[in-house]
Amino acid sequence: MNQIILVAKREFLTQVKNKTFIIMTILSPIILVAIIGIIAWMMSANADQKTIAVVDESKEFITALVSDGSEIYNFYGSEDIQGIKDTLSDSEYLNGLLVIPELDNNFSKIENEIELTTNGNIGVAYKESLESKLEKRLEEIKMEKAGISREAMDGVKSNVKIQSFNLKGNAQDGGDYLKFGLAIFLAYIIFMFIMIYGVKVMRSVVEEKNNRVVEIIISSVKPFNLMMGKILGTTLVALTQFIIWIAMGMTLLFAGSAFFASKMPTPATMQQSEQMMQNPEWMSEAQASINTLLSMNYPLIIILFIVYFFIGYLFYSSIFAAIGSAVDNDTDTQQFTFYPIFPMMIAMYGSFTTLENPDGPVSFWLSMIPLTSPISMVTRLPFGVEWWEIALSLALLIGSMLLMVFFASKIYRVGILMYGKKPSFKEMWKWMRYSN
Repeated sequence: MNQIILVAKREFLTQVKNKTFIIMTILSPIILVAIIGIIAWMMSANADQKTIAVVDESKEFITALVSDGSEIYNFYGSEDIQGIKDTLSDSEYLNGLLVIPELDNNFSKIENEIELTTNGNIGVAYKESLESKLEKRLEEIKMEKAGISREAMDGVKSNVKIQSFNLKGNAQDGGDYLKFGLAIFLAYIIFMFIMIYGVKVMRSVVEEKNNRVVEIIISSVKPFNLMMGKILGTTLVALTQFIIWIAMGMTLLFAGSAFFASKMPTPATMQQSEQMMQNPEWMSEAQASINTLLSMNYPLIIILFIVYFFIGYLFYSSIFAAIGSAVDNDTDTQQFTFYPIFPMMIAMYGSFTTLENPDGPVSFWLSMIPLTSPISMVTRLPFGVEWWEIALSLALLIGSMLLMVFFASKIYRVGILMYGKKPSFKEMWKWMRYSN
């Protein structure tokens, strides 16, 4: 045990004191926020202002096409159509000409003969938004022709909300998209950390093997203790980085909340807020979302998330350590690295079935099989999982982890001193059968 602790301490301090680790630990969250900001800026910069000349021969769509900060509508008469078309291609401030024909008895001309002429690409999103505005106004015109008021039509509409209760979870079943969002976020963290730091273990073993440092270390440290020390040391590095990122994220969250809270709302935003508060449908959806967030068992989810992350990391890191000991360089690792990553990818993308049926056979078996359970079980936790399923999953995962560590140590013990030979699965099977 003392040897494992010494190796783990050395591995931890070597990586934590590395300038690259310090710089990337601090810069990674900042880079992530910067990337999101750049993407948002590019989207806003790409959405330029549209200026449209409108010829409304029906005289019915003036109220539907209202100018705002991103869209400007200028209305003209029918006699101006040709003149606008002649100057449109060379115009620097006009983007298009919208011609709405006169109304007929069956509205066929309005539905099929509206023309939009542009001097460039107007954008799919804008065209869909424009069609939506015209469709809404046309519906109002049809109701007026039929003698039906907007109030009467709104009174006919119904909004059915089903309140479901999960007797197994003893909690209200709702807000599935919120639960699934949390589940995928947690699963993605496990996936990324296992992959990144598992590869770190493998490369650390390959580096020491190439430098022949391991020949000196192995003379005083048992191979199993050396392997477990490397795995545990890298685990502490991952947890340290994770804790720093959480602290930075919480700091940025509170700082951002304080910044936005200090900004006084404008009259326009106050009016929008009042309208949203008066909308009963929006209020019910907001209340349902709040109830969903409050109903989840966060202590259980966090504890099991840490447990599955830790055991899953030990399971896969032992595989990566065995691969690193069996090869001589990073190029040779590529033929073996895919095999441990493949089941993690199945677990990650297979977990999308959780939203459709968290208790379905695919979700169940993915959360039971040790190769996929560290990721797949986490996606089921927000939806509620029975205790016997969690106990069985953990028992299988722990047993498989211990078995994998045992076999990996056998490969590590022989492979760490092998040079100049590309191993195969048959060769590694022989290594596992060697006696101590």
